[in-house]
Amino acid sequence: MEFAITIVPAGKAVTAVHVIDNGVPVYGKSGWRITRTTSATQMAIKVPLEKGRNKLQVFVSDEGGMVSASENVTVVADYLASEPVTYFVGIGIDKFTDSRHNLNYSVKDIRDLAFRLQARGAIVNIDTLFNENVTVENVAALKRRLVSAKTNDKIVVAYSGHGLLSKNFDYFLSTYNVDFQNPEIGGLSYEAFESLLDSIPVRKKLVLIDACHSGEVDKEEMLQYKTVVQTKAADGLKGLDIENTDSSKVGMKNSFELMQELFMNVGRNTGATIISAAAGTQLAQERGELKNGVFTFSILEYLNEHPVPSVSRLKEYVMKRVPELTAGLQQPTTRNESGQADWTLW
Repeated sequence: MEFAITIVPAGKAVTAVHVIDNGVPVYGKSGWRITRTTSATQMAIKVPLEKGRNKLQVFVSDEGGMVSASENVTVVADYLASEPVTYFVGIGIDKFTDSRHNLNYSVKDIRDLAFRLQARGAIVNIDTLFNENVTVENVAALKRRLVSAKTNDKIVVAYSGHGLLSKNFDYFLSTYNVDFQNPEIGGLSYEAFESLLDSIPVRKKLVLIDACHSGEVDKEEMLQYKTVVQTKAADGLKGLDIENTDSSKVGMKNSFELMQELFMNVGRNTGATIISAAAGTQLAQERGELKNGVFTFSILEYLNEHPVPSVSRLKEYVMKRVPELTAGLQQPTTRNESGQADWTLW
């Protein structure tokens, strides 16, 4: 679809046009960069529409980062579309250069999810990285395949491994050679992970993260946590405590809120639905009797029991099932709903 817009700067020069379609930024979180303009300007913009209803929001931003009010319109697109393809990107890591932090089921988590998608007969394009192949450079390279996806396709990105919080409270996902005490060394920053989905034409994007992070917690909160975890001594745990000697500590609740804010921000930036195993205690479990991380096990359980799985129902199921399996110890997080309609995984 092509339509004309008129830009009328109200102060600083306008530098970008933003189009949101069903909650997804069409031109990425930075928008479509245009020639710096300080006077009224007309221009034509092209927007590839998803088949069906498209709720469009159009606005501009200036060189100071201020955004205008949006113009909103709904367009129903009816055209002959090719069969949608589901792109699955899976990253699983059990083995690390620092073997003290090895896990048992993260690679299996990803393989099980990929198998489940394929077994349902969906057209699936699969890319995976495991163990020593999980590097910052290799993860970034995965985007080359995703940019070829079409508007009506679907993308599922899944990560299973350790999640780490640095001393500056920046969040990192573990790689094979990450420094666990200083995850900014060798770790995959959340911003780099998020960039996999930025500027991708697909409207239907789902991110699943079976990992947690951990910061220093209040003594009272930690004692309460230990009381619960003593009954589950055989369980595997993802994440580790990172000591912060600063007097301004991040408590368990504040750290949990930090993760929620992080995921809601990425949801707004890329239009993705984010579901994570992140717990207030900063630890996620992988259980021997389940042969999976608890979070991934709950996802697989839902997919096995529902022939037409929707993203909204998956969120509801996981948010209920994970606390049941962990005696309330682990509580997943999810971003707030956008205006995007619900969709099915196959």
